Amino acid sequence: MDVLLAVLWADDDAGAPPDADALRADVSRALAGPLAELGVTEVVVNVRDRLVEGALIDVRVTPRPFAAAVRAGVPVASRTACAGILDALAGLGPVSAWSVTASEPLPPPAPGPDGRCDGMANLALLRRPERIGRGEWLRRWLEDHTPVAIATQSTTAYTQHVVVRALTDDAPAIDGVVEEVFPLGAVRDLGVFFDAAGDETRLAANMEAMTASTGRFLDDGAVDAIPTGRYVMRVPGPDV
Repeated sequence: MDVLLAVLWADDDAGAPPDADALRADVSRALAGPLAELGVTEVVVNVRDRLVEGALIDVRVTPRPFAAAVRAGVPVASRTACAGILDALAGLGPVSAWSVTASEPLPPPAPGPDGRCDGMANLALLRRPERIGRGEWLRRWLEDHTPVAIATQSTTAYTQHVVVRALTDDAPAIDGVVEEVFPLGAVRDLGVFFDAAGDETRLAANMEAMTASTGRFLDDGAVDAIPTGRYVMRVPGPDV
């Protein structure tokens, strides 16, 4: 089983941000048929919903504004095999897609009745510095950094995706994607984000440890950090 990760981009910066509920509904309708044809039963959709508005950590590096991210386990994550999915998303706006791996050092929480998982899901798009070889970069990220990130932040879920290859011609060059789920209090409180609510000494120590660790495998200005709501959406069968 492969994993397809696609990002739907907003058309431009001029208009109002897309309505999260309407966008999720559009994505669900567009993908129901193509996903069902591949035997996919659920899809994860990340959107900027009202619960994460005003997040303190919100960093954009990619020129195009983010609208939604879609992830699904598929039999084969290739341009040909996933053509129906990519075409359906392209009908909603500009789309980039990648074949990725999936690791869950902290498994994601179960969704609520509306499909939303508790908390803020922070998506980070990572770019490998040219000075570090791919094998060493993966070791520093996946082996060395992972326990530091979990120890110094209030993450309740932690998912890592290593990019295998791009599936669309104009996909931004990224090497990895991380989804970290935080309590909603982390949206506007760095103390909660860094697992140090009310403790300035611990906050400073955790931020220093995170900065030192990320600096070993990431350069400044090379990471998108996107606050989102994480939704797990069921895919109806082809005859439903």
